[in-house]
Amino acid sequence: MENLGSEREVVSRNLCAVVDIGSNGIRFSISSKASHHARIMPCVFKDRVGISLFDVQYSPNSLEKAPIPVETIKDVCAAMKRFKLICDDFGVPSTGVRVVATEATREAINSKDFIQAINNSTGWQVELLPKEEEGRIGAYGVISSFNSVSGLYMDLGGGSTQLSWIQCFNGEIKQSSTPISLPYGAGALSRRLKVEDRRALFLEIKDAYKRAIKHIGIPEEMKKRATENGGYDIYACGGGLRGMGHLILSQIKDYPIQTIINGFSCSYDEFCSMCDYLFLKGHVPECHNKSKIFKVSERRAQQLPAVGLLMSAAFESLPNISNIHFSEGGVREGTLYSILPREIRAQDPLHIASRPYSPLLASKYLDLLKTAMPLDEIPPMIYKRVAPALCNLAFVHASYPKELQSTAALHVATTGIIAGCHGLSHRIRALIGIALCDRWGGDIPQPELEYKKKLEEVVLRDGDRSQREKLIWWTKYIGTIMYVICGVHPGGNIRDGVFNFQINEKDEMDIDAAATPSKKRTIEVIVQISKDDLKTSASVRGRIITLQKKIRKLSRGSAQKVKIGVQFYANEEGHVSN
Repeated sequence: MENLGSEREVVSRNLCAVVDIGSNGIRFSISSKASHHARIMPCVFKDRVGISLFDVQYSPNSLEKAPIPVETIKDVCAAMKRFKLICDDFGVPSTGVRVVATEATREAINSKDFIQAINNSTGWQVELLPKEEEGRIGAYGVISSFNSVSGLYMDLGGGSTQLSWIQCFNGEIKQSSTPISLPYGAGALSRRLKVEDRRALFLEIKDAYKRAIKHIGIPEEMKKRATENGGYDIYACGGGLRGMGHLILSQIKDYPIQTIINGFSCSYDEFCSMCDYLFLKGHVPECHNKSKIFKVSERRAQQLPAVGLLMSAAFESLPNISNIHFSEGGVREGTLYSILPREIRAQDPLHIASRPYSPLLASKYLDLLKTAMPLDEIPPMIYKRVAPALCNLAFVHASYPKELQSTAALHVATTGIIAGCHGLSHRIRALIGIALCDRWGGDIPQPELEYKKKLEEVVLRDGDRSQREKLIWWTKYIGTIMYVICGVHPGGNIRDGVFNFQINEKDEMDIDAAATPSKKRTIEVIVQISKDDLKTSASVRGRIITLQKKIRKLSRGSAQKVKIGVQFYANEEGHVSN
């Protein structure tokens, strides 16, 4: 028993529990805060009780407020006591539990009685977050959901909505010192719409946001960047806005990442069109395949027209918007992220999620891969993010049947081993799947080939299409290069002089009958291999031939022009022959 106790003590130091008492539900979670993976805040337990503290304080079709009912308090306390038992089972110490409550509890008529009842039943103290702190913690939750952020922040709950600006690069967080909370939550607006004039409410919200955008004090640097980029990004969270995200997803035919809302992005036009539809029609449109909209309950669907009203009015006063990014982050994620040191916040979640699967000497694979990458041509996202993760994941499917390897690799970040990683955008999930698929040769059946094309469409959504096409091209390129590297060095022991790359860049005349001939940069990648080394046998040479064919096919009709050459080392002195 003493050994068991000591083992539990060791585990408990790495686990912490958070209870988020929100307006539309109560969320329970136990997470690991061990430094090697704290950036992605992995959960070992997660649960939600669908008790809407906002709804129970109002009579149907009435704006008159009532205390939280006694039966509801009993239900909440029962759920709390159950979670306390679960925390004991996992070995979470009593000092490692944090219970936080937001607006619905803060503004309740019997707030003190409610909090005291929780304390009496569990011994836990409830932290009642002030408006400003709720906004700060919520912003931390959104920041944790992405690798970097810069733009406006909106959190739409049941009773209110928060507006701020946020920024995080390399773990350094900046946000408005004067965020604002407005009384336009999804539930609150839904009730007002039943008894008030829609047009008058629209104008009220429009005026409120006009004052709010001045109040939060957007920095001049951010204003300048927004002007250069065609508008601000909005980072959206809270149940009301996540519901909008799921609704928009349901309207995109054959979108391949339906189950993950975190990291989904859409254009301002796409979002605005949906808002206008909801505002004008007053109901949710049918899903394109007439099925139920995933993750949108009947209650949430009834609130979405109010969300459409809110955002349509807000857009009348907000500055130009370019894209909306949806976040799963909330008080739970913000609470955990707020305790992380800057060096951990600065870590790339993709690298942290893939690192446990890295092969022996993964850094050596990356070094060799980089010798085949013209860094002045390849988008930074590819060589800084995708390439290191690709090297980490290069052998995770080695034990799979050959026919399954490329297919399983394609799904690695959507339903595979890193799908649950917190902090990945849909675009980066698609790119790492495409790269890893090609690392295994990319031989997949027709349905999976169609799925791969859908992932490419995720990358191509919004923004400069030529730049997005460049992302896809170089992703496929590094995946194909890794197909050869892993064939030569499957065990992780990379010997010098056996296999190298050399890059030559030159300008060639691009002759087009419809245009004036012009110079075009062509990149030649020379594969240098030892002619006599056992590691470069016929099977490896077969991979190199495949590499040449695939890169030639990729280059056909593309703005990227890369040629693959081969040189064989004839002897130890390093003389080569083509």
